[in-house]
Amino acid sequence: MSVALDAAVGDPTDHHEGVPAQADDTHDRRWLAFVAVVVVVGFVMRITVMTSRLGNLDSDEAVVGMTARAMLHGHFRAFFWDQDYAGTAETALAAAVFAVTGAKVVALKGVAVALSAVSALLVWRVGRRCLDERTAQVAALLVWIAPTPYIWFATKTRGFYWVAMVTGLLVLLSAQRIAQEGSRHRDWLVLGLAAGIGWWTSPTVAYFAVPAALWLVVQRPSLRRAWPFVPAALLGASPWLWHNLQTRLSSFHIAPQPEHTTYARGLGRLLWQVTPMVLDLRRPYFTTWVVGGAAIYLVVAAAVVVAVVVRKDRPVLVLLGLVTFPWIYASFPGRWFVGEGRYALFLTPFLFLTLAWLARRRRWQAALVAVLAVLTAFGLHDMRADPARHIGGDVKALEAAGADRVWSDYWTSYRLMFESHEKIVSSSGLFQRSVPLLQVVANSQHPAWAYPRTDGRVPLLRDALAKLGVNTRLLQTPNFNVVIADRPVNPESVPPGLRL
Repeated sequence: MSVALDAAVGDPTDHHEGVPAQADDTHDRRWLAFVAVVVVVGFVMRITVMTSRLGNLDSDEAVVGMTARAMLHGHFRAFFWDQDYAGTAETALAAAVFAVTGAKVVALKGVAVALSAVSALLVWRVGRRCLDERTAQVAALLVWIAPTPYIWFATKTRGFYWVAMVTGLLVLLSAQRIAQEGSRHRDWLVLGLAAGIGWWTSPTVAYFAVPAALWLVVQRPSLRRAWPFVPAALLGASPWLWHNLQTRLSSFHIAPQPEHTTYARGLGRLLWQVTPMVLDLRRPYFTTWVVGGAAIYLVVAAAVVVAVVVRKDRPVLVLLGLVTFPWIYASFPGRWFVGEGRYALFLTPFLFLTLAWLARRRRWQAALVAVLAVLTAFGLHDMRADPARHIGGDVKALEAAGADRVWSDYWTSYRLMFESHEKIVSSSGLFQRSVPLLQVVANSQHPAWAYPRTDGRVPLLRDALAKLGVNTRLLQTPNFNVVIADRPVNPESVPPGLRL
């Protein structure tokens, strides 16, 4: 294997610890070809996801799309519906794209793809200031092609994750520039603006701000030119301030969580369940280990600890981020969630920079990239997906039948609204993000219930409504069986087991 890797990407001349690799190392044609191939692979992965069932638009994305479309008509929101901790900076970017392309699904997803590419580039820029050029490139490539859940996530515009990543990385990069190049106005300005927008976007900016602040304290840069930081931070956070002054600091109100998890258990879940997903050693959602995954994970963790103790070329800022991440993670309400590991997305820059530094030699770094790319490819193949790929036919059938007020499950409801350009108003009665929309459906003169074609509850619903004296008709669309009532129906009168 070693010989094959040498033939593919070469091996640099050994150099002492802490001394960057020579410039010609990263300009070697074989290495450049390897980098180019990996970049293309990352694009192919995203295109494959977007054109498969994994690329389905879901209601979370549809909410972003509808909010962006509303912005085009002058209706700005600082946060999403019923979510006072997720800022709409990413939505504003989607609105700008919609202004050029129209409100299309591919345009909405393209925002996430572009931001994931920017994130990889910023990881490279951060890495080359604390590691050698090649190692920084390897870390960026890892962010670009791994792991499975985050490649899928890179095609999902869920509102704030990727802008939070970009602003967080800008915080790190600005702190590095201030410490390494002298305290300059523009770097403090960028630091403040990135921190402010990051805070508005999501409290997860703390994953980057905390190690950056510790780093600056250690480096003790001159503060004479730091004054732009405060006005820039206030400007970036102004939508957050504007909203919270009107809502009595609603961003600090923690919503009830589906599960109560202690701080210690949150740490345990991150370290033993979620972090292995970031390395593609556990499968998303199912959390089952790949063959040998647990042993590999323990070996890698031990190798990192030994390297930190033994080697002198430690990337201190990166290691600060790696060490502080779990403690911040466990303090957030979402520490109970495992799923596809979405809340550990912000661990990837620190983890992959550390792994690239750990691998050290070119052959091992190339092997690391190749192995994670293969694991990601297999992981994408195994990921579950909503079977409803296209709903354009369903939208047309509903509109033709005059069914414009529809009860449906959460993952369908806002999707129906976005793809119908809100000619159809849909909501779930069990879980919703907008009470006004729920009330619109509840007050409908001819409400409809859209069950998946495989759902066997349609006859039961029709029988239950008949007992209430409500006549119904059945509409079959490509993906749904739709029950349409001939008069208003109190949602509370529908048996709980039949509600959507």
